[in-house]
Amino acid sequence: MGPLARLASRLADALTRSRARAAATVIVALLVALAAGWWGAQIRINADLKALLPPEAPSVRALDELGARMGSTETFRVAIEEPDEAQRKAMAAGLAEEIGGWSETLLLYAERDYTPLRDSALYYLEVEKLEELRDELKTRRQKAIAKGVGSGIGGGDIDPSAVIVEGDDWDTGFDEDPDPPTPADPEGGNDPEGEPDEPQTLAEWMDEARAELGERAPLKERELDLIWPTRDEAGRLIWETKVSAPYLSSSGVVQVVSAELTVPSTDVGFAQQLGARVDRRVAALKAEGIAPDARVQVVAAYNVSKEINVVLRDAKRATAVSGALVILVLVLGFRRLRSLLLVLLPMVVATGLTLAVSRLIVDELNALTVFLFAVLFGMGVDFSVHLYALRRHAPDRAWGKIIGAHLRPLASTMLTTSGSLSILLLADFKAFREFGAISAAGVAICFFAALLVVPALDTLLRKETPEAKSTPAPTAAPAPAPAIRGPGPVRIVLLLACLSIAAWGTPKLSFEKDLRALTVQPKGDDKIAYGGAAARCAKSLVFVGETPEATTAVVERVREEKRSEALLVSEAPPPEEGRRPWVAEIYSLEMLLPTEVEAKAPLLAEIAEQVDDSLAELDPKDPADDEARTHLEALERLARAKPLAAEALPEWARKPFVERDGTQGRIAHLCMRIDSKHLDELVALSTRLDQLIAEDPVLRADSRLVFSDLVEAMQSDAQRLPAWAFAVILIFIALDLRRVGPALACFGTLALGLATALGVMGLWPLHFNFFNLVVMPAVIGLSIDASIHLWHARTRPDLAATAKASLLAAGTTCAGFGGLLIAEHPGLRSIGEVGVAAVAIAVAVAFLALYPRRR
Repeated sequence: MGPLARLASRLADALTRSRARAAATVIVALLVALAAGWWGAQIRINADLKALLPPEAPSVRALDELGARMGSTETFRVAIEEPDEAQRKAMAAGLAEEIGGWSETLLLYAERDYTPLRDSALYYLEVEKLEELRDELKTRRQKAIAKGVGSGIGGGDIDPSAVIVEGDDWDTGFDEDPDPPTPADPEGGNDPEGEPDEPQTLAEWMDEARAELGERAPLKERELDLIWPTRDEAGRLIWETKVSAPYLSSSGVVQVVSAELTVPSTDVGFAQQLGARVDRRVAALKAEGIAPDARVQVVAAYNVSKEINVVLRDAKRATAVSGALVILVLVLGFRRLRSLLLVLLPMVVATGLTLAVSRLIVDELNALTVFLFAVLFGMGVDFSVHLYALRRHAPDRAWGKIIGAHLRPLASTMLTTSGSLSILLLADFKAFREFGAISAAGVAICFFAALLVVPALDTLLRKETPEAKSTPAPTAAPAPAPAIRGPGPVRIVLLLACLSIAAWGTPKLSFEKDLRALTVQPKGDDKIAYGGAAARCAKSLVFVGETPEATTAVVERVREEKRSEALLVSEAPPPEEGRRPWVAEIYSLEMLLPTEVEAKAPLLAEIAEQVDDSLAELDPKDPADDEARTHLEALERLARAKPLAAEALPEWARKPFVERDGTQGRIAHLCMRIDSKHLDELVALSTRLDQLIAEDPVLRADSRLVFSDLVEAMQSDAQRLPAWAFAVILIFIALDLRRVGPALACFGTLALGLATALGVMGLWPLHFNFFNLVVMPAVIGLSIDASIHLWHARTRPDLAATAKASLLAAGTTCAGFGGLLIAEHPGLRSIGEVGVAAVAIAVAVAFLALYPRRR
């Protein structure tokens, strides 16, 4: 017995010397655990996948930089689905009034104002098109004047080209020496080809200009209908004082009300409060008879309630089911209700302390660490199970002697499990590091809680007090160690079968790349499709540059990518309709503004004067001139508009490109056609974006790129960490067993068990993913535990008790993972599937290889 074992033995004897000391030990442990658990239970939960990566990850750094520059980068949105336009608008108005009254609301977006864009529409046309309009107006005036003059001086026709409408001191005059008219063609008038030129009407020019505007201006077809004057049935142009439109989906039945808030969507509690506020207001509006059949949902960034609620519900249910399964395993294994208290009370103490340690180590639990306590319940109960099994094997033996004799294998299993989990602290993947820190600390806490509480609680529950025991009989001489035989032929065949499964199935093991398989999918039609209602595209990638020049350079490269109709080189399966160019559109503040303003301004001033003169020559009493008058009046308003500056853009158009301090030109938005639910597509996108950015100081911010960084981090960790984990385990085994042969036997068993588990997963198939990959260090640590216990007990008389305890420990671990099998969240459910399968297989291989055959 070493010095640590003697110290632990004396401590156990001191705590169990009387029931009073034992009671004091249990009470103090419970009080400390309850206080620690109450404090630790206040830890926050963040289901945002960004929380899984370190701040220096490219996607996280870009999102943080965007948030620092733009303030809130996420918008609160409520979608209203109602076919009836009047009812839909009434519901939207009621919700806009509600949201606008919140103290957290900074800006409210209930409709888009297009008036500034409409007023400056002519500035978006090419200079050549404006010159064409100017010349057309000049020709129209010449013809009108020639017609009027000819009628006034004898009724003869006057050549319009001889009419001067500009360039002299008179409003009207004649060219003294006009070019001689082309000789008349007897068959075709004056057209040398036989047909006279028909003058273009203003309506035709307006239609052509609208088509050109659609090609040049960064506007959708529906937006062009708003900013370009429309005609009534009589052909007259309609000019609205204000042009605006609600945020309407492409289908035309979903309207969106948006707002920018002071509290981010990562505040899960606040996001859930917003959902409740909206639900109450919708219920009140429907009670008033407003859109009673409408569907209303909080969508986009603040729609975290469903995912969070699923995770929280799964965590609670999994913990409850895991606890029930652990209890069932213990009752079936020990067949005594007393065993439940002896095994589970130390776990209650350990869980409370682990919660407090978790809050000390990390600020919040993420999507991976939130389920940890369900798994830890199954892992940590192992120490109590082994101690209780040893007590049942030797009911009259003092606790000091039991702990002194078995501290070494118990400590060795704790160190190998905690050591393998601690290797995760070296991971690039932040979630791995946090999982490793919390679980390693949790396993150690479970070990010490079992050493303190199990002996004290057993002393309290025993019928006899230590003082009432009779003097024990003299101890007989120890029996010689039994001879150990090698494994029989059946075991050899089974072990060879395991080796074959490992060799066959492990190469088929793959990583789940379809993210739809890892998230909660909407059931039926419960999700409102609001595409096209919120912005230029449902989700845009944001370029964040250090300088406007850097952003402009990247935007030009992306525009060239769009013009070349490039496809994204990806290993993701193509959609049914085939691959399309991945760049849909690129937007920057510069692109929203008209170009060549200096050249266009004098042209438009000239056009305005000509239009004004043309209007003066129209007969206000002639109904035939009504159509021309409405066109000319619209042209006059458009031509007299001031050049559109960035400050004059409507807030909804300007806001996405202007930083909090007023800086402009460093932000651009990219709309893409990609399968954002497939990892291969996201990795290919990340690679292509890096190529387009090249050496320019520009970041690409998009929450979808978090998955790409997750893949990169996990691939890096998968290459480095297993070797370190196996090295740590081998070191602890060697320190414990102190001989090469036994150490290699236990380590070889671990390797075969793990390889067999991976082979079964490959043949199943059961894919690795972001969630279940974190289970493997725990599987490694737990499978080596069985090997260590079996090797230490192979020559001891308590082999049966140790084997039973190892099986029960494996059963409780599987029960801990088994609670996650009922999870609704696919990612959490996959943790249970991998955990149960891998632990069961690894422990089975350990028994096949190391359970001794005695002569």
